[in-house]
Amino acid sequence: MLTIAIVEDDDGIRIAYADLMSSYGYEVRAFASAEEFIASNCQSEVECLILDQRLPGLSGLELQALLKREKCTLPIIFVTSHDDDVTRARALENGAVHFLNKPIDPDELVRCVAEVPGRDQT
Repeated sequence: MLTIAIVEDDDGIRIAYADLMSSYGYEVRAFASAEEFIASNCQSEVECLILDQRLPGLSGLELQALLKREKCTLPIIFVTSHDDDVTRARALENGAVHFLNKPIDPDELVRCVAEVPGRDQT
């Protein structure tokens, strides 16, 4: 079973993403901040990270850079309500597998998770 981490500061959105992913059989770990995610030490237990770009404290891009420095190759799906070309390009250049704009189409988010590299497609 694929385990997904969700880092989203908006409680309603975080719960909605978690419920959606759980309804497809994924195990979900949800966090309100990048710092909470880091403190959990669950990076090796999850196979995909759904990450908000704008967060209190460390931003999504800052968390991505930190994980990259730590040689963590966790596939990241960015979500944001503040899309701009520079942020999108930086996220994708640094290894994000998808960059989605809020409001997220639930079917698109599920499709993106299903396409995570290295995931068992059976």
